[in-house]
Amino acid sequence: MQRILLSEFSVYLQQRPGELAGVLDAAKAAGVTITSISTTEYQDRGCVRLLGTPETALRQMCESLVDAGIGPVVEAPVVVVGVENRPGAIRDLSVLMADNRINIRYCYLIPSMEGIEGAACVFRFDEHDRAVEVLDATDWTNGELASGESAA
Repeated sequence: MQRILLSEFSVYLQQRPGELAGVLDAAKAAGVTITSISTTEYQDRGCVRLLGTPETALRQMCESLVDAGIGPVVEAPVVVVGVENRPGAIRDLSVLMADNRINIRYCYLIPSMEGIEGAACVFRFDEHDRAVEVLDATDWTNGELASGESAA
């Protein structure tokens, strides 16, 4: 299974026209290539989750947003996992984590990521390091958990 460890930046914004455009303009001005974006909302706030390169420039851009009064910004470790285009691929990963009693805080699909063939899924886990260990120790056959294997 292909996987990449990255830092994801969650920028919390007001629900106003131009907020997302401002963040993306700041990324462009900082020379950041956004490789993944996910937006969600809750009540009067929006959350924009970003992956980008170079990561150090993205981090500095987010720090400058906070200095300008935008945010807060939260940096968190995520795992980007290559997923086969087949029914049940995300389910298999979810069951693997559930069997190992690891909570998935959230996940979202992205069409591609450099270093991963095909589509990918970004995961944030409660127990990041343990989740990575479980992923690395799992025997995947043709992208699926080998039958009859216990993930626990």
